[in-house]
Amino acid sequence: MPLTVLTDPKFQLKGHTYWVRSVCFSPDGELIATACADKNLRMFNAAGSEVYKVAHPDWVWCVAFSYTAKRQRVATSCLDGRVRLLEASTGREIVQMKDHSSTVNAVCFSSDGSMLLSGSYDKTAKIFSVADGKCMATIGGHSVPVLAVAFLGDTHVVSCSATGELLVSDLKGSTVHSLQAHTGPILSACVSPDGTLLATGGQDKMAQVWRVGGDKKVTRLQTCKHAEQVNSVLFASDGLLMATAAADGHVRVYEAGREWEELARLKGHADEATALSFHNKGSRVLLASASDDKTAAVWDISGTAVALRVAKARALKEGGGAKKEEEEEEVS
Repeated sequence: MPLTVLTDPKFQLKGHTYWVRSVCFSPDGELIATACADKNLRMFNAAGSEVYKVAHPDWVWCVAFSYTAKRQRVATSCLDGRVRLLEASTGREIVQMKDHSSTVNAVCFSSDGSMLLSGSYDKTAKIFSVADGKCMATIGGHSVPVLAVAFLGDTHVVSCSATGELLVSDLKGSTVHSLQAHTGPILSACVSPDGTLLATGGQDKMAQVWRVGGDKKVTRLQTCKHAEQVNSVLFASDGLLMATAAADGHVRVYEAGREWEELARLKGHADEATALSFHNKGSRVLLASASDDKTAAVWDISGTAVALRVAKARALKEGGGAKKEEEEEEVS
């Protein structure tokens, strides 16, 4: 497929006065949250208008959503070493997790919304109960700051460090697998929706894709080279696309699963692209990107997604036809 280059986003999320370090769509796509070094969490509606903001005592590094039948929550990580759990609709604080002793770099929810995972400069990752904010387990196998975390299914977690080491641990905090995944700090980690792939992005200018085995051991599958460090990597919710955000300000969108071909390049930022968030709804695919240029942008990449689905369907049909011809020749 030919490379699509976009320079104009659908709209921008403005009002930030410093680096935007994280961006996240709510599960229903009605809200978009940003975490900013100006010490604020900002919440925007689907049209890009600010709904509210929540002041923090220091830089806000990461933001994540979780919607369940019982609750709608947003979590933030902060330079003050605390994780905050907020009511998504209002920004009202529910609870603070004070278990880390230094900057919390990353947070993410489990798929069922019952657990929250964090990674910190205190060299640990921690698993919290969303119901009461209590720490359930600590992953203490790192000797340097933990910069990226992700849930690996319902039974394990991934934590990535400033030395490029990746640990897979169970929910009790015991390490079951470790490897040197990058030659420098790992800045981002994401698991595919079906749990079979893990993607990591690093300061070594690489996005690595790993195959996850039944024993949770990971093996390298694909390497996507970049011109600058990879700050964020993310799979779309349907698993068809993977996107990266890099220090050159570009967002790259790849076909996920076979050729890992770059399909689209988004060039709307004037500084480092720092974080990503997908929202899929039917044939519509939106991708939000955060940047050190003090903005976040929302891109409509539906055309790329549709073209990929058509190409895959055509390849499947042609492959099936070729297989049928082979079978007929064997019979004759």
